[in-house]
Amino acid sequence: MRCFYALSTAYVFTLLAVPVLGGGNTTCAGSALDWYTNAVGETPCMTYQRLRQICNSDYEVPSFRPNTPGDNCDDQRAECCCNSISWALSMLCMNCQLDVGGSSDNGIDAGVTAYYMYRFSDSNGQYCGDGTNQTLSPAVQSAVCNQYIRLDGFLYDLFWVKGDWY
Repeated sequence: MRCFYALSTAYVFTLLAVPVLGGGNTTCAGSALDWYTNAVGETPCMTYQRLRQICNSDYEVPSFRPNTPGDNCDDQRAECCCNSISWALSMLCMNCQLDVGGSSDNGIDAGVTAYYMYRFSDSNGQYCGDGTNQTLSPAVQSAVCNQYIRLDGFLYDLFWVKGDWY
């Protein structure tokens, strides 16, 4: 199930009325991810933060570490981040924060097993489990739709079985 919206005046008003919780480091350092912001209407970091806040209203995007994974899925209720869609958004956010991925370079890639490292939080020893790949749980997908979080179709398709990301 994905969200399908008919654009109407009521929709635009509702969309503008949805509060964004928390600050976090959601701005891009440069223009490398403008294509995403132009397509979705917010930075990949803001989308990532909003997705994570479905399960943890206190989550704010940190300043990502320079090595992958830049963040970890370490929320007590992990179904919002223990998935390949959240992983893809985290990688886009990392590229956004570090301003890479523009025309002069290819951006930050994640090596084999990075996705599995993302799902394991060494700070508190949690592992979010197998996660879901190329989909969200029905409850999270419903919340995404209800909160008007735009997850473009390509996010559902970005997945490499060995845990890498390009």
